[in-house]
Amino acid sequence: MCLKLSLLLSHRVFNLEKTFKTTFSLLVLHMWLCLRRLKEEGKEGVEFGQYLYEIYNHDVELRVSQAGNRAKAFSMQTVDSALKLQVNLLLTKWMKDLERIFYGNIVAYDAAIVPEAKQDELPNVIW
Repeated sequence: MCLKLSLLLSHRVFNLEKTFKTTFSLLVLHMWLCLRRLKEEGKEGVEFGQYLYEIYNHDVELRVSQAGNRAKAFSMQTVDSALKLQVNLLLTKWMKDLERIFYGNIVAYDAAIVPEAKQDELPNVIW
């Protein structure tokens, strides 16, 4: 609930589109902030960060699934197993792509805050 409110306020305050891409970008940024902070707590923080990342992944999977359902708007009563398999494979591909984007952004954010980074590098990476 707190994250939903945070995302809603972020969309309003920064005048952002309410799209999957924008929401995903905000989620990645929030996760990066949380994981950076948790890492400072040592082993327990890192372990909790892994748990948090698993929850995040589940949330993203639900969002991808919901976005797909809205886009397709199935009116079928029954779905055969071949179609279910195809949908599951597509979801798996999307999740792998999103995970690659997640880690790419995390690396870019981390690189933007090292002492050698340019002063405006983090805002440039985020926007």
